[in-house]
Amino acid sequence: MTGTSSGNGLRLNDLEAGRSKDNDDPDNHLDPDADPSDPFDIAQTKNVPPETLKRWRQAALVLNASRRFRYTLDLKKEEEKEQRKRMIRAHAQVIRAALLFKLAGENEFVSDAPVASPVDGGDYAIGLEQLASMTRDHKLSVLEQYGGVKGLSGLLRTNLEKGINEDEADLSNRRNAFGSNTYPRKKGRSFWMFLWEAWQDLTLIILIIAAAVSLGLGIKTEGLKEGWYDGGSIFLAVFIVILVTATSDYRQSLQFQNLNEEKRNIQLEVIRGARTVRVSIYDLVVGDVVPLKIGDQVPADGVLITGHSLAIDESSMTGESKIVRKNKKEPFLMSGCKVADGFGTMLVCDWCWNQY
Repeated sequence: MTGTSSGNGLRLNDLEAGRSKDNDDPDNHLDPDADPSDPFDIAQTKNVPPETLKRWRQAALVLNASRRFRYTLDLKKEEEKEQRKRMIRAHAQVIRAALLFKLAGENEFVSDAPVASPVDGGDYAIGLEQLASMTRDHKLSVLEQYGGVKGLSGLLRTNLEKGINEDEADLSNRRNAFGSNTYPRKKGRSFWMFLWEAWQDLTLIILIIAAAVSLGLGIKTEGLKEGWYDGGSIFLAVFIVILVTATSDYRQSLQFQNLNEEKRNIQLEVIRGARTVRVSIYDLVVGDVVPLKIGDQVPADGVLITGHSLAIDESSMTGESKIVRKNKKEPFLMSGCKVADGFGTMLVCDWCWNQY
């Protein structure tokens, strides 16, 4: 009896786990009453459909709670995994569609909206608007249409090796055609503005009110001849305080403006007439060839002529701390950026204030 019970137990275990590959029983010798269409009949435990495992799990909960997870999967985790996969696929498709839409728009813009031909800018074959549009939007296709940096220098009548001439007439023509590297500055506050702000102090207002009350009471009680002394003295003291405060603030404002002007007036090297000369940043003109090295500030908007491992810190303009490598595929330089590494030369094309 014991042997029979053990054998029956092993058969039940085998039926619960499913038939193994080594003990296939196509003739249902182990269970002659087995129905081939029985949803609980599992031929193999691997790659079983989740629906069949779910039925087994429900049956196991009733028959044997201690062994219900032995041959069944955690269906909840499987469902969560499938949901995550579907979500990732959906996000990937959205990102891919957005990227394709953006690329299609750019291609359409390049193909359907041809760049305007260079417009006569006085004595030059290109105008200020074309230069500003190219440098502002970093249009490499426009630069290539002009013939690259070499073709652009021809339009600006600049020698990439020797620079422009130092002739004052040529410099004046360039300033008239493309403007100078200066911009309208906000006018500083006048002395009367500081005087108005000085008497807004609460203590001084209280003193002015006290002086008025004292003056009125003094004149009423002692007469005009002797009653104005106290109130008039307070008024005079308040006026002196306001005047001294306004004068001090106004002088500090002028000193700050002068220091700021000296800070902005950067002296830099340019190549003119095959010579390297030092000029003020305000004396730059479009067409100047400017050498750049580590630590220099890009003095104006332009394009790279030549460079060796030139890296620019554009965080002051774009807000991104990533260093940008400049080469033939990324030749545009923005005014105000710092040279982080390498060296090179640039062709001045535009002033940053023209872009706003």
